[in-house]
Amino acid sequence: MSDLEPVPASFCPFLRFCICSDLHIKEAGDDHTQRLRQLMETTYALAQAHPAYKNVDAFLFAGDLTNTGTPAQFHAFWDTVQSALQPETKVLACVPRYHDNWEFGKGGEKTGLRHFREITGLSTDTHLTLGGLHFIAVSTSEKDCYYDRKQKRWLKKALKEAAKDNPAAPVFVMQHEHVRNTVYGSTSFDGWGLTHFTKILAKYPNVVHFSGHSHYPLNDPRSIFQGDFTAIGTGALSYAEFTVGGDRTVHPPQCETISQGWIIEVDKENTVVLRGYDFLSGDSLCSYVLRFPADKTAFPFTPARQKARSAPPEFPADAALQLEDNADAYRVTCPSAESGDGFPVFLYRAEALDASGKVLENAYTLHEYWFTHEKPFYTIDLPKRQNTRAVTVRAENAYGMASTPITKEVPSDV
Repeated sequence: MSDLEPVPASFCPFLRFCICSDLHIKEAGDDHTQRLRQLMETTYALAQAHPAYKNVDAFLFAGDLTNTGTPAQFHAFWDTVQSALQPETKVLACVPRYHDNWEFGKGGEKTGLRHFREITGLSTDTHLTLGGLHFIAVSTSEKDCYYDRKQKRWLKKALKEAAKDNPAAPVFVMQHEHVRNTVYGSTSFDGWGLTHFTKILAKYPNVVHFSGHSHYPLNDPRSIFQGDFTAIGTGALSYAEFTVGGDRTVHPPQCETISQGWIIEVDKENTVVLRGYDFLSGDSLCSYVLRFPADKTAFPFTPARQKARSAPPEFPADAALQLEDNADAYRVTCPSAESGDGFPVFLYRAEALDASGKVLENAYTLHEYWFTHEKPFYTIDLPKRQNTRAVTVRAENAYGMASTPITKEVPSDV
């Protein structure tokens, strides 16, 4: 994104941490524990490659560490962490209502909170300082597995202490669920956002709030949000999910080929650099620079400013469609499009048109932007309709901005 601030050449961190969520560990040695270990090893390796600051000060885990919250799964999580953890690195985690407390109220294990505390020795609600910066993590409550008044009072107190202690610095807050109507996946339609802490956080523009739960990719530009505070979606280590228009909980092919998390660095001037990684490849997916103390009037990552800097994707100049007639559907193949603004291409939308240009059918496929790979073509199965005379495909970005279409005529006898 060429008009966004690049990482300053003089930037030198004094603190570094990694945050991820939605590990969904099922058993010792499974693919999810392997991804966790790979994340930790990659983070340490990247830190060691830095010319000046080589520490990893903390790993933060934003919930759904396990798939059903059993003691065996928490052991698998903690044993994996301990096998890779180096002495200078702290661990901070939160435990949500969902997978980590899967049996709550079901007559089986009442809560995963106790398992987590006993196995890891960590607290479920945590407020600590690292390098003079405040980190706050909130887990679900013991009573109903949501968030209660006591926790709200605790969070208010923690935020007041942080603001008083260092009013110019960022305050890092971690919760499993998105705050409603912030990052991609947080609307009431998406179903992954809660309002428990909205009013509390709104008073603190220096808050950087991390959340998972939705599994929506962190390198989607909608996964960073600024309004009253900054909200960041953490992606997932396990699988990707999407909302596309009126379709929610969309799970495309290759959605399990994901292992995302953030490596975050802070310098002495309170500049924060966020780098989103695909830990399967070790490649950086995106980066952002945040400045503190925060000025809400100048936030660069409001939805309006993100959309204003957006531009449509572009197909290659010689792009052409391939069309295969498969009885009930046209199999439409288009070349991969290029971003027009640094944001990922989001999807390809195919339409069947009649002779007047009226849309008879449409279908889409997602661009596989949640991990790094080269894919030269994308295929869409478009339902056939009588009187179809042309098929078009447009590439769209996350804000619905569409490329110039590629069109292929359909013979009248097809």
